Amino acid sequence: HLRSNDFRPDRHHRTGDQHLRWIKHLIMPRLITAWVCFLMLAACSPKIMIHRATTDDIILLPRAEAENKISTCYEPLSYVAHPELLRLKYVRVNIHFMNSSDGRYNMPEEETTNYAQEWIKVTNSNLERNMQMFLPRGNTTPVLDIPYRYVISPDPTVPGDDGVYYHIDDELCYAVKTGRDRNISDKRVIEKYAVRDDSVMNIFLQTHHLDSIPSPTYRPDASGISLGSSVKIFGNWHKRPNVWDIRGITNHEIGHSLGLSHTWGGHDGCDDTPAHPNCWNVTNKPPCDSLYSNNMMDYNAHMAALTPCQIGKIVMNMTRLGAIQRNILEPRWCVLDTSATITISDSIRWEGSADLEGNIVIRDGGILEIGCRVSMPEGSNIKIFPGGKLVILSTGKIHNSCNSQWEGIEFVEERKMKGRLYIMEGGKIENTLHPLGTQL
Repeated sequence: HLRSNDFRPDRHHRTGDQHLRWIKHLIMPRLITAWVCFLMLAACSPKIMIHRATTDDIILLPRAEAENKISTCYEPLSYVAHPELLRLKYVRVNIHFMNSSDGRYNMPEEETTNYAQEWIKVTNSNLERNMQMFLPRGNTTPVLDIPYRYVISPDPTVPGDDGVYYHIDDELCYAVKTGRDRNISDKRVIEKYAVRDDSVMNIFLQTHHLDSIPSPTYRPDASGISLGSSVKIFGNWHKRPNVWDIRGITNHEIGHSLGLSHTWGGHDGCDDTPAHPNCWNVTNKPPCDSLYSNNMMDYNAHMAALTPCQIGKIVMNMTRLGAIQRNILEPRWCVLDTSATITISDSIRWEGSADLEGNIVIRDGGILEIGCRVSMPEGSNIKIFPGGKLVILSTGKIHNSCNSQWEGIEFVEERKMKGRLYIMEGGKIENTLHPLGTQL
């Protein structure tokens, strides 16, 4: 370090030669030392480069000799094995209030929008609090978050549209559950009034026929039916039922549209939903003193529990290209959300399909095996650090499901060390902005 005295003028004036000698013997050695230190630090610092993957970087693997006859892509539990893939999905809905010309079969139109918004809010609250299963008794069935919600979806092509509709129709405003005039499965109201039913779940509210309600043999309770991408909910809408009382049946019927079956028969395709006598609530007499359910897909007082298998079935349907359950979702996976980046630091195998909303980062020691379809949003990429590995199995594919392109795969090189990209025979990389995968 330079001392302050080094710059203090001497008592006697220095000549030019004395100044040169002073610079040569005092300043120069210190400048040279500083420059050497800088060069040594530069040489010791790691050299990091970004290398975009090309077909030359791909390590081809032969197809595995023994493969499962049934792909894990069709196993519901594959879709709940990795929480990082369970991003919230949003089901688009619109609401149709059916009334008669005399106004007796439903509430006034000016009340419908607020009622619909509160109804959907309360119905979502059931999805936010999944319950522990009551059956089988003493079970330890995992309680997973239910990964979907409903959003009222206006028609963007209609100015002022709010997704809540009001129809006056004396023939289609009512429902009859039983008897000669039974019409609950009649699709005419859907065919006539559905809006964007190829991309939105249409919910129709029909009041029980006013002549049927007084009959002692007729039950004018809250009920409904799923008819593909539309649902009909029956109740006494002219009396403005409390939205808390109809949230369960709403989730139940939409659950059918999302691919679930009744569970009490024990044949719904899920091992974690046991058969039972379908008791509405607990009583003092067998079998309802112990064998009562709270599952959303049974008829009971709770309708507030979904098992891992049931959630897996819904998510599996939501990732099936072309499926009704997928078409009614807001496609949030088409737009890059960097906060949704997934970082892989250990060994993971994704055995279900997924539509990602962010990037993928594979760190040193991380191994990601992809066994099904994985969609990357536009503008996203996969970064592989030294020591990281990406393996695309024979049933795996990375692509963009939004008719667009994604950036592709990048290697982060450090001192000429980089990660590895393996593709098994049959595996695919598609829709990259750069030509990776076009020659596979």
